[in-house]
Amino acid sequence: MRIAVTVGVYNEEKNIARLIKSLLEQTRQPDEIIICDDGSTDKTAEKIKSFAEKYPQIKYLYQKNAGPAKARNNAWRNSTAEICVFTDGDCIPELNWIQELTKPLADGKIGATAGGYKTLNNHSLLARFIGYEIEWRYRNIKGEIDAHGTYNLAVKKSILEEIGGLNEEYPKASGEDWDMTYKISKKYKLIFFPTAIVGHYHPEKFWWYMKNQTRRAYDRIKVYKDHPEMRFHDNYTPSITKYQITASGFILPSLILAYPLFRYSYTVPLALFLFLFISTLPVFPYLAKKSLAVAFFSIPIQFSRNFAWFIGLIKGLMNFGL
Repeated sequence: MRIAVTVGVYNEEKNIARLIKSLLEQTRQPDEIIICDDGSTDKTAEKIKSFAEKYPQIKYLYQKNAGPAKARNNAWRNSTAEICVFTDGDCIPELNWIQELTKPLADGKIGATAGGYKTLNNHSLLARFIGYEIEWRYRNIKGEIDAHGTYNLAVKKSILEEIGGLNEEYPKASGEDWDMTYKISKKYKLIFFPTAIVGHYHPEKFWWYMKNQTRRAYDRIKVYKDHPEMRFHDNYTPSITKYQITASGFILPSLILAYPLFRYSYTVPLALFLFLFISTLPVFPYLAKKSLAVAFFSIPIQFSRNFAWFIGLIKGLMNFGL
């Protein structure tokens, strides 16, 4: 079967050359590399075009800035391959990535496959925490999953055509891949293969990461509105998350009540803080085996992230409704 790597990019001049070089060095060469530029304002276009002039399998597309969902759709719709492999402009796949990721698709019962991350900026405690936590969440997953990101995903083109690809109502990179993989996994097998790995530079700045998590929670409200059966659980999202978000939302009101006027009312915020602290600990042993510094660093990061999720939740409910 013919394979196309399809990518949507925006302002990736620092990373795009590394991605393209890694794709050209794959043990299983892609028949097409289709990159859709989502209206970049830097030198992304120049770098892609310089490769396209030398390698006929590379196709450059351009669109006015409309978001990653539309860019990715433009990329796969312009392919002539039977299998479309998605990744991001800031990823660097390992050399056997395409071979490992697409091998299972020879089975007619499997509609899509997904792979894992490897952290490239290990000098950052935050980046290492993000990478290790993703590993922890997938540690016991074997076989079928119900959701995954487009940073490492292979889908049969016939299925993409059937479901309409990514929902372009998502203007930012956040919920569009979850929405699409929910649609796929409802009708076809979506299989996780941890041996298909892409390297990625995770966030290093605390406030940028919290802003990103707020956005993810915001978009997740729309995702769950469109897929209510997935509202409380999927393979990636722990069930405890909804209780963490709820507890973080009740802390401020409970502090307002913690006055002498209400006897023992101080126990309510105390209990909520204690719950949020304890809920950061399940991942601690796994992180400690990797790095004790990351394990202790994870506690305030997870604690703070609950409040970012709550803010995103409230914004999402205000925009999308219940």
